[in-house]
Amino acid sequence: MATGGGGEGESAGAEGGGGGDGTRSCPSLGRRFFVAVHVGAGFHAPANEKVYRRAMKRACLAAAAVLREGSGTSLDAVAAAIRVLEDDPITNAGRGSSLTESGRVECDASIMDGSTGSYGAVGAVQGVKNPIQVALHLAKEQMMGSSLLGRIPPMFLVGEGAYTWAKCKGIDLVGATSEEDNWLVTENAKAQWVKYSSLLARAKESVNHATASASESSSVQLQGAEAENLSNVKKTKIFTQSVMEDDQDCVMDTVGVVCIDDHGNVASGASSGGIALKVDGRVGLAAMYGSGCWASSKGPFGTPFIVGCCATGAGEHLIRGFASRECCVSASLCLMHHVLLLAPSHERCPRFVKIRMYLDTTEGVLFSFLKFQHYTYKLNTYLLRSPSGPASSCTKILRSAVQSSSEMSHDTGAGLLLVQADVIKRGELSVLEATELVAAYSSSSFGVGYFGSNMSNPKVSMLRDSRTSSGSIQHFATRVHFGAPSSEE
Repeated sequence: MATGGGGEGESAGAEGGGGGDGTRSCPSLGRRFFVAVHVGAGFHAPANEKVYRRAMKRACLAAAAVLREGSGTSLDAVAAAIRVLEDDPITNAGRGSSLTESGRVECDASIMDGSTGSYGAVGAVQGVKNPIQVALHLAKEQMMGSSLLGRIPPMFLVGEGAYTWAKCKGIDLVGATSEEDNWLVTENAKAQWVKYSSLLARAKESVNHATASASESSSVQLQGAEAENLSNVKKTKIFTQSVMEDDQDCVMDTVGVVCIDDHGNVASGASSGGIALKVDGRVGLAAMYGSGCWASSKGPFGTPFIVGCCATGAGEHLIRGFASRECCVSASLCLMHHVLLLAPSHERCPRFVKIRMYLDTTEGVLFSFLKFQHYTYKLNTYLLRSPSGPASSCTKILRSAVQSSSEMSHDTGAGLLLVQADVIKRGELSVLEATELVAAYSSSSFGVGYFGSNMSNPKVSMLRDSRTSSGSIQHFATRVHFGAPSSEE
């Protein structure tokens, strides 16, 4: 059952079930899996909501088809879901991406395997139909190890080098001879580019005029600078208002996916066309290590902890904070150690002391302390999960990014999608037992969807924050158990 309640107010409720084409699939009785997707934080026009919901549903089903196969891995499932989102012109990834200042499509993408730590990414690449495929190939070559002559396989490629490498690997390219005929460029993207370019040109002209007028004297220069700052603030507000119209989307950067297979192997990925009217050659959040996506099967101190995260939004500020990685690390630190210390047996009345501590106080540190005090206490530990842990972690990391963003920019819209998993041992194998999903956002809307092997149909939602306060944090959370058919429809 979905649960609400956010960092700074009530959660925006999850909206209706499968959506889209109305088809239903039977819950899987075999391999367990979980898929979570998002289509970016920002402003999603209500008129386009059904289209976004259909795209998320198709992405969930594409990943599920891979995970149901005997050889299907979570890494391949992530790539399959993101390919669906890249091919759909409604998203800001692959086809339909925002255009650069010069009117080109330059895409970023990354993918990470939580079991091995293998990572692959491309930045500012042109002419590639599915950038996530290049990232996937890079990650798999990382797994294979050194190539000919012991050369280290690349992890991150950009620009023309990424295009050439993709061509050598047989990855699908667009092959257009001109930008007008480029399959990646949609009519909507071109219309937005024309509109935003016009606004930018007028803003530059106004700034140049103000600068020229303020050059007569030092006092006039100061007044001119103040006027310029006020003018820029006003134009920023006008630009933002022009973007967030009822019939236009303003999706701030990436799409993302987190997948977990039957044995608890986790992977995550992200893909993006970048922010509207970005500088040519800019590499954004979706490609940056530790920022756009992260996946891990262990906590920061080596303890088992399965988690994946992907981020979207105010790119540069999320990049600085390594948003996805920090969110996963923070979630792992919410596990509580409950330690039972048994006093020495020679004491007349044995004492039982219960100590509660965070995971960053490890058993090794505690044993050293006891030895230093000449105690011989018997130490038993067991783990309990804090109910608000993952949600608290997401809102904390997001709040930090919003504060950083608000100091330097008007744009404080961002989102984090995190999935945390529990596994149980069956003989020598681990089996997925439950997953917890958290979607935190500071934007007007955040499109998310998820699908478990015990669900009949993917659940897709467009989370919306109706409040007008800038930078407020909302979140949606749900937990899925795989022992019985889910009530999530």
